[in-house]
Amino acid sequence: MATLKQLKIFLTVAETLQMSEAARLLYLSQSTVSQAILDLEQEFDAPLFQRGARQLTLTSQGMVFREHAQQVAEGYEQLGRAMEQRHAVRELRLGATLTIGNTLLASILHQLKLQYPDIHPYLYVENTHLLEARLLRNEVDLCLIEGIVTSEKLAKLPLVSDVLELICAPEHPFWDRTSVMPEELRHQPFILREQGSGTREIFENTMRMAQVPIQVVGASVSSTAIMELVMENMGLGVLSHRCVAREAQEGTLHTLSIRGYPMNRYFQICYALRRPVTSQMRDFMQTARQTIAQGDPT
Repeated sequence: MATLKQLKIFLTVAETLQMSEAARLLYLSQSTVSQAILDLEQEFDAPLFQRGARQLTLTSQGMVFREHAQQVAEGYEQLGRAMEQRHAVRELRLGATLTIGNTLLASILHQLKLQYPDIHPYLYVENTHLLEARLLRNEVDLCLIEGIVTSEKLAKLPLVSDVLELICAPEHPFWDRTSVMPEELRHQPFILREQGSGTREIFENTMRMAQVPIQVVGASVSSTAIMELVMENMGLGVLSHRCVAREAQEGTLHTLSIRGYPMNRYFQICYALRRPVTSQMRDFMQTARQTIAQGDPT
């Protein structure tokens, strides 16, 4: 049976693709490293590396072995952390996209603190693409994401529905409209979220389907900044209804839809499929659903 030491040696060799470099990093002799790889190949009756003149190359069997070895190594590290913290706190590395961070996250975390004071979240509030990358690199445990998640290595659980809306200023010709045709947006200036934002990606996909090019005159990670610029009639914006509901009710902004192209979406709970779901992850997901069910702020 492969040992944890052998798996760590294999993973280091797979990372460096050189026996000598792996030996240096692990403070082992090169012969020890070579023997560990040979023992693994014999045990599983499969070549894990193709030997080249200057460096190694992972075989197809080696790629499969690497993925599962990484899971075992990470699981062992998590076991160690869990045992160290068994009398202290449960740490939760949590990500949220900006719209969720601005509208839902605070109420969920407030409820989490009341129900599970031993859970200590560390937060990343970033756009969809950055959080998806963090999940794949095991830098966060789970994320609340508003955008389109492409990786098949991530679980995607719907949390709550949302809708994107066009917004305009009182002085804009669209002010008294409830909807516009896609073609009417052809020459309109837009102030949008930054590249990598789920909000922007959904709007751009919608306009591509409508075959209408858009004119982007500004971008911001801040929904508040976008609303302020739209209020000054610098252009149209596209934001979640949750972000602009108060301003629309107060009459400082107006919301409208694109006829025939509803921009509906779901906020999702995402985590890496290869990772075990910890107790704090389960408790957070349950708390998030309960908080939404008890009073979904719109």
